Amino acid sequence: MKTTNIGLRILCAVSLFSIGCQPSFEKNPSGMEYRFLEKNEDAQKAKWGDILHVSMTYRTILDSVLFDSRTISDSFRIILKKPEFKGSIEEGFAMMHVGDSAEFKVDAQKFYDITLKEIRPEFIPVKSPLIFQVRLNKISELAEYEKELDKAKKKMAEQEKTKINDYLKANNIMVPKLISGAYYIENSKGKGKQANFDNVVDIRYTGKFLDGRVFDTNLKENKPLRFKVGSRDVIDGLSEALQRMQVGGKSTTIIPSSSAYGEKGKGPIPPYTPVMFEIELVDVLK
Repeated sequence: MKTTNIGLRILCAVSLFSIGCQPSFEKNPSGMEYRFLEKNEDAQKAKWGDILHVSMTYRTILDSVLFDSRTISDSFRIILKKPEFKGSIEEGFAMMHVGDSAEFKVDAQKFYDITLKEIRPEFIPVKSPLIFQVRLNKISELAEYEKELDKAKKKMAEQEKTKINDYLKANNIMVPKLISGAYYIENSKGKGKQANFDNVVDIRYTGKFLDGRVFDTNLKENKPLRFKVGSRDVIDGLSEALQRMQVGGKSTTIIPSSSAYGEKGKGPIPPYTPVMFEIELVDVLK
């Protein structure tokens, strides 16, 4: 049964600063403080191992927002694991039903030490709680979620193929596809040493999305980038392109995500995103 107090919500709408507009915090058996802003007791309840689709923020006691799931995804997902410490946010999740909206106080030090495995920022007071505000939008079982994920991956992979093909057609690029799936365009041929697998090379580069936006470059740095061709430090598509270059040469290589940053992405590069590298081979070191 939905237990939101309609009269209370009307009162809060009339006066945003009214005392008592929100219920007071209670404590669960482990001592976690919580309060439900909206509760749907007849709806599905979360259990260990479920995939929770949530909207979530957490903030300091002084109201500095540290995390907002909306900046990542409209449907932020969390696997509900058993708590690693008393009063962890997982305890709060396990109290919720679909449609519930609630706030939980979680010890900041333990959250950073145990959950995030990071150092607590100095601006967060010692022994202070973090305030989590959570709305549980949907619950999926793991098997169901894996099917949804597989379907989404296939869709994104198809969209990526279309994006690459459209780019090649729009720019009249008719070069063969390399083994890695990349497309190598030689802009100017070099006359120096050939780059081979396991060679250490120096390059100047600019990494772009297919729409021309730059996500990385070292053109303004004093030194070129140095690495070993074929090492784990460099994506496969770029290694394969370099082995077609000689010192002094310049090229553009269009690389699918399967030979770049994959289904996880990296930094500013989203999952299943093709990238383009403009490269100048500065030197080959034996």
